[in-house]
Amino acid sequence: MEFAYLTLDSTGREVRGTLLAADHTEALAKLRARGLTVTNLTKKAGEEERRFVLRKRIMPQDLYSLSREVSTLLRSGIRIDRALELLRNGAKKKEMKEVLNAVLQDIKAGGNVARAFEKTGCFSPFLVSMIQVNEAAGNLQSAFENIAQYLKFQIAFRSEIRNAMTYPLFLIFASIVTFLVIFQFVVPRFFSIFGAQLESLPLPAQVLYTLSGWVNFRSLAILLALGGILLVARRFYPAHVRLPDLSDRLISLPGLRTLIINLELSRFCYSMHSMLLSGVEFLRALRLSISLIQNASIRSAMAPTVGLVKEGRKIADVFAEIPLLPDIVANMVRVGEESSSLKEVFFELYSMFDERFKNSVKRMLTLVEPVIILVMGAVVGFIVITLILTVMSVSSIKL
Repeated sequence: MEFAYLTLDSTGREVRGTLLAADHTEALAKLRARGLTVTNLTKKAGEEERRFVLRKRIMPQDLYSLSREVSTLLRSGIRIDRALELLRNGAKKKEMKEVLNAVLQDIKAGGNVARAFEKTGCFSPFLVSMIQVNEAAGNLQSAFENIAQYLKFQIAFRSEIRNAMTYPLFLIFASIVTFLVIFQFVVPRFFSIFGAQLESLPLPAQVLYTLSGWVNFRSLAILLALGGILLVARRFYPAHVRLPDLSDRLISLPGLRTLIINLELSRFCYSMHSMLLSGVEFLRALRLSISLIQNASIRSAMAPTVGLVKEGRKIADVFAEIPLLPDIVANMVRVGEESSSLKEVFFELYSMFDERFKNSVKRMLTLVEPVIILVMGAVVGFIVITLILTVMSVSSIKL
């Protein structure tokens, strides 16, 4: 079978590609043998499987419900195999039932729980590591409880971002529709009265008429079609089709730089807290948490910390050398390092960066509405003034 992978090398550089392996486990072992940290590994669908690609996937909400229910059943004293069997029998989603059935079969065949969940490809290496460490300590209930808390954080985080963007996106959509109606119907009908004498119109009128030929429903349909083709290609061939990472370009802007850094650091710190709380060894937690950072610039800056800490340097000193990190990170980590309370420190850092991110988003959203209104006003004002100038100069145009 052919697998598409997304990994990080020892320097933090993103590595993509494909490889052949008998199953998911063998593919994962091959990548780890190369010294790569796996962040995504998916089986490439064959021609006979391609029609099933558009099935409903297992969403983070499904994994959260599964982790919470498994944790509850284990807390009640039920064995892991019996708990999974109960959840499989009660699962309504076909994909979830198939995943639970595969995990249950592996466990009953003598395999360990972490490897069984890893084979499904639904749990990331980050979550598998939580299960693996707690399974070795004989505390699976704690593993699934921490996983549920982490997934709940991720779901709430994305929901907050979507909710915050709802109103600005509505304003942008309304503006686009308004401009399309004006340029598609109003402007062409107005200029139709001048017949073939358009070259005699004032320059603003000629610019407006030219724009009406570009901004229309046909142009919008072409753009939407191209976007749809790109997304479908990305869905079928993730290893070959790469979308531009806008955050790498936006981080250079002064206003958005702090926003992106707060977002990535809140995700990183919560990941570190969850991993350390689950008993994951610090270096492994650091490596996996860095792999969760979406912005390539921040991820590249953080990647060398794994090697430096491994050499025996103090964690706080290593963090202090990263220009992108605020000073408070190194200072608080130094306190946590000396008091052996790093997991609590990372949670405090998460709370702080999360609050900063939310406040930054609120400030930005208060500016979005007036900016959109000003842009709309400027465009509509230009259209109105151009039409008035055209009417005033009609006496000099030979109709």
